[in-house]
Amino acid sequence: MKQLFPKILLIAFFLINGLIFAQQGVNSKIANEHFNDGNFNAALTEYLTLLKTTPEDPKINYRIGVCYLNTNIDKAKAISYLEKVLKLPEPNPNTYYLLGRAYHFAYRFNNAIEMLEEFKNLNKGDNANLLDVEKQIEYCYNAIEIMKFPLDVSFKNLGTTINSKYPDYYSFVPLDESFLIYNSKRDDGSNQLPDGSFNSEIYISHVKNGNYMNARKLDQNVNTLNGSEEIVGLSADGKHLLFYYDNEENVGDLFIAEYENEQVKNIVKLPEVINTKSQEIAASISKFGDVIYFASNIDGGYGGVDIYMSLLLPNGVWGPAQNLGPNVNTKFDEDFPNITADGKTLYFSSKGHTSMGGYDIFKVSWNPVKRNWGDVKNIGYPINTPEDNMNFRASETGRTGYISALRADGFGDLDIYSVTFNEVDPQYTVIKGYVSVADTTQRIKDVFISVIDLQTDELYGTYMTNPISGRYIIILPPGKFNILVEVPRFEMLTEDIEIFDKSSFRSVIKKDFILKPSN
Repeated sequence: MKQLFPKILLIAFFLINGLIFAQQGVNSKIANEHFNDGNFNAALTEYLTLLKTTPEDPKINYRIGVCYLNTNIDKAKAISYLEKVLKLPEPNPNTYYLLGRAYHFAYRFNNAIEMLEEFKNLNKGDNANLLDVEKQIEYCYNAIEIMKFPLDVSFKNLGTTINSKYPDYYSFVPLDESFLIYNSKRDDGSNQLPDGSFNSEIYISHVKNGNYMNARKLDQNVNTLNGSEEIVGLSADGKHLLFYYDNEENVGDLFIAEYENEQVKNIVKLPEVINTKSQEIAASISKFGDVIYFASNIDGGYGGVDIYMSLLLPNGVWGPAQNLGPNVNTKFDEDFPNITADGKTLYFSSKGHTSMGGYDIFKVSWNPVKRNWGDVKNIGYPINTPEDNMNFRASETGRTGYISALRADGFGDLDIYSVTFNEVDPQYTVIKGYVSVADTTQRIKDVFISVIDLQTDELYGTYMTNPISGRYIIILPPGKFNILVEVPRFEMLTEDIEIFDKSSFRSVIKKDFILKPSN
C-alpha cells in the first residue's frame, strides 16, 4: 500500500500533462488558422495563451511579433518577443526586418536602422522584404528630422458619441462643421469577415450647441449589411457626397450623391473615366461640385496608386482623367485627396516624398502662374507618425482638422480626433450689453466685471463699463465661463455662459445686467 500513492500520482501526472499537450495542440491549430486567415487579433490571443506553457518557443514568439505588427493595438509590443527570437543561434533573417519595423513604431529610429541594415547584410538573394527595406530606412531618417520641429497642436478624442472599440476612420466635415460623417467597422449587424473584422458602414453625427451628437448610420439606401460602404469625399458646402461601394451590387466603384435636409438623394455611379477597370479607392470633390480628385492605379501612372482629376464639362459630362503630375505623384502610393474650399490646397497621403512611415499626410499648393501643383510639404509631427496617416480634413478657419489615429487615449483601434492648431486664433464671440439699475435716476460707477474660465478655474480677464453709458464689451473664445458683476452697494450678479464653436458659433451675443440695491 505504501507504493500505491506514488504510482497514482505518477499516473495522474501523465494524464494531466497529456491533457495539457492535447489542449496545446488544439490551441496551436486554432491560432495557426486565425494567423493564416489574417485574423491577427484572434491569433494573438491564442499565441499568448500558448506562450504561458512554452515561453521560449521561437515560433510562437516570432508569430506574436508578427501579430502585433499587423494589429492596431500597439505595434511596439512586438519588440520583446522578436528580441527573444533574435537570441537564437540561427534566427530567421526576417526577424531583423520585423524588429526594425517594431523599433520604428517605438520611435527608436537608430535601433531600427541598425536592424534593417543587418537584414540587408544577411539577405543578398531573393527576399520580398529587400524591396521594402531601403524605404523603411529612409522613413527612419525622415522621422528623425521631422520630429525636430514638432507642430503646436492639441488632440481631442471625439468620445463615445463618435468612436467605438472598432476602427472608426475617414472623417469629413463641411466648412461650417455642422456635421461629421465617417466610416466604422463595428459590430453593428454587419457581416464578419474571415480576418475577424466587420464590413464597413457609414455613420453621421450632427452638431448641437457646439458638440457632436450620438452618431447614427446613414440612410439605409446607402448602407447594406452584406457589403462594405465608405464615405470617401465631401464637398466643402456639405452638399455632395462621394461613396465607395464594395457589395453584392457594386464591386469597388465610386458614387456621387446629394445631401440635403439630412437626406441622401440622387445616388449616381461615376462614369468610366473615373470608375475604370483598375482600382479607385478615395476621392474628393470641389466646393461647387465641378472637379473630382481621385486615387487610382490606372496604367500609365508614376507607380502604384496616383492622384488624378476629372473636370465637369459644360455639357454635364465628366472629362477624361488627368494625372496630377510628378510634383504630387511618386513611384510609391499616393491616396486620399482632400481639396480645400478655395481649390488652392490639396491634402493627400503618400508613402513617398518625405514620409516618416507608411502613409503620411502632405499638402500641395496650386501655382496659378505655372498652372501646376508644386511645393509639396509634410504637414508634420505629431499629426504624422510612424503609423499610416491617411486622411485629413480641415475646418474653414484652419484652426481645427480631423483625422483618424491610434493614440494612447483611444478606445482600442483607430479613433476620430479633432486636432487644434494652437498657433491659429480661434473664432471669438463678442459679448456686449449694458450694466444698469432698475431705477434709471440712479447712476452707478465703479463697475467691476471678472470672467472665470470654468475649464481651468482661472481668471480669464477683468473688464470695466463705460462710466457714462454703462456699456461693456467682452471677447471670448469657445469654452465655458462665469461672468461676475460687482458694484459697491449693489447685489453681486453671476452667470455662467458657454461660447460655442462649429456651426453653433455666434459672432455676437447681447446680454444686459440689471443690478439690485443690496439690503
